[in-house]
Amino acid sequence: MENSFLPGQGDDGWGWQQACHGQAALALFIDDLHRILQAHAARRLTGVAPLSVAQKQVDNLIARYVEFRRAPEIFEGQSVTLKEGTDKDGVSHTVPIFSPQLKQALVAMLNRPGRGS
Repeated sequence: MENSFLPGQGDDGWGWQQACHGQAALALFIDDLHRILQAHAARRLTGVAPLSVAQKQVDNLIARYVEFRRAPEIFEGQSVTLKEGTDKDGVSHTVPIFSPQLKQALVAMLNRPGRGS
């Protein structure tokens, strides 16, 4: 499996590289996912951004969290499927669709006491 998720960029600073587990790993995963989606959006602005490339990066990201045992109870057997759509204003968006167990873990993290806004 390749180390770099984004062509032309180093692989430093990814959440799966941190020594974390459980809810902390899940929070870092969301940051990593956001990083992939931002890069995909930037590539779309240049006109070349197949969704399949971003999807492969997301699949690799989940595989890294599993491989490095960063909360296997959350990530093993889970998926995030990217979908593209256009809103009522004609703006195109890439939306992550989480598998049920991963979605449940995210909701639990967001509802955890002490998470102020």
